[in-house]
Amino acid sequence: MTIVNRWLALPFLAFVLVAVHGVSGCTIDDSATGPFPDASFCSAGEVVCGGACSDTTRDNQNCGGCGTVCSAGQVCSQSVCGLSCGGGTTQCGNQCVETTIDPGNCGSCGATCGPGSQCVASTCVSTCGLGQTSCVGDAGTYCATTDTDNENCGKCGMVCGAGKVCSNGMCGTNCGGGTTLCVPDAGSPYCANTQTDSQNCNGCFKPCGSQQNCVAAKCTAACTGGQTFCTPDGGAPYCADTQTDNANCGTCNNVCGKTLACSGGTCKNTCISGQTFCTPDGGSPYCANTQTDDANCGTCGNVCGTTLACSGGTCKNTCIAGQTFCSPDSGSPYCADTQTDNANCGTCFDVCGPTLVCSGGKCGNTCGTGQAFCQPDAGGPFCADIQSDNANCGSCFDVCGTGTPTCCSASCIDVTTNANNCGFCGNVCPTLTPTCVAGVCT
Repeated sequence: MTIVNRWLALPFLAFVLVAVHGVSGCTIDDSATGPFPDASFCSAGEVVCGGACSDTTRDNQNCGGCGTVCSAGQVCSQSVCGLSCGGGTTQCGNQCVETTIDPGNCGSCGATCGPGSQCVASTCVSTCGLGQTSCVGDAGTYCATTDTDNENCGKCGMVCGAGKVCSNGMCGTNCGGGTTLCVPDAGSPYCANTQTDSQNCNGCFKPCGSQQNCVAAKCTAACTGGQTFCTPDGGAPYCADTQTDNANCGTCNNVCGKTLACSGGTCKNTCISGQTFCTPDGGSPYCANTQTDDANCGTCGNVCGTTLACSGGTCKNTCIAGQTFCSPDSGSPYCADTQTDNANCGTCFDVCGPTLVCSGGKCGNTCGTGQAFCQPDAGGPFCADIQSDNANCGSCFDVCGTGTPTCCSASCIDVTTNANNCGFCGNVCPTLTPTCVAGVCT
């Protein structure tokens, strides 16, 4: 049939519809699944019932299928009418909901997530990018970097007074934590981390290109040190350590809830061996290596001065054996292992290219004994110890997850129950106490 014939057929189709439904009082069969409205208007998992979108797994009027109505006193749970909710759902009013992900009932019935936020692990979290918080102003909802935003310092609406700048979420007269004071010709001054800020890379007002981000004070299209290149819907791209970044845990933009920290690429309330679980007064918790972290040196929240680096849990201007003291033109100094650091290979600031890794102090495409060369889809390659690396266990990108979170001898295991690795890798339970319970041989 040609296009002209289709249009000629419409009057006939209209006649058929009138004959079936009548000229007035046209109704739609409540048990039908379309096409009023089209299913494309519905959310994922919904179908069209009686002219409206329905989630038949929990809709009391369409339980398990269109037109199946639950009796009085019953609720629809997992497509079945019953007296209570199942499958981990909670009864809120006359519906069964998943309070772990429902933005209208987040954590408990009636707890609604505001604009610019979503429900993750029973907690409302911001949908903003890395290090940003969703704030509501006169012009609507927007994302603010509360670490450095003079209008939202530490939290939304906290304005720094004249002559002050926001640094690390606190109003003061100068910048701290390795940030630099930038004073634009127009507008308020602000603090910027010139090591990582794509708008102020290696100095104030030195922006990187639209497809670049700032790594070790240099604009680059690739990431180093096992980081992943993340491109948000809005704003500049950036490098993220998906093993430890609360805003990009496991993958870009996977946000951990406010009571969890990202450790080993998984959101949880504990950290991997060698790291400490830190809970700040404001913001999300995180895992920190208190032996080397300038912002958490020795203990959580202990910040080293601008001329010092954290080495062996102490702020000083020297590093432990095997590391080199690197002092950039701007930002805080730090200790680097120039044998393995892609951003400081052989010497400070000698960056390996996007297809190379630092091994033995030289940029190349091979790794040292016992390590594997891993090339991610995004970001720079890196060398991994596949015998013990929880994120690359046995092979690159084979991540140890919930239930078997620890990599021992290239296998993911549970050290709380494994008799050959009880409590930690290699600890074999003896004959007299052969069973491992809660990480203890009994």
